[in-house]
Amino acid sequence: MFSDPNRIAEAINNPKFHPGDHVVLAEGPHKYTRGTFLSLKEDVEWAAIRESNGAVKSHPVEWLRSDGERE
Repeated sequence: MFSDPNRIAEAINNPKFHPGDHVVLAEGPHKYTRGTFLSLKEDVEWAAIRESNGAVKSHPVEWLRSDGERE
């Protein structure tokens, strides 16, 4: 389900993450998985990340946190 227009604008104009940022999944079934933020998906509540094993997968943005250990 797509976000409402205000949430879309907020996500695009004030992104939490930028391409190349190191992130870690703080929630969900793959908690503690590390990766690199690639982009927001068409539904801006989801992000594409390259996981440490090289796989590109989508995860909810709300599950992502900055991976300060790698920055």
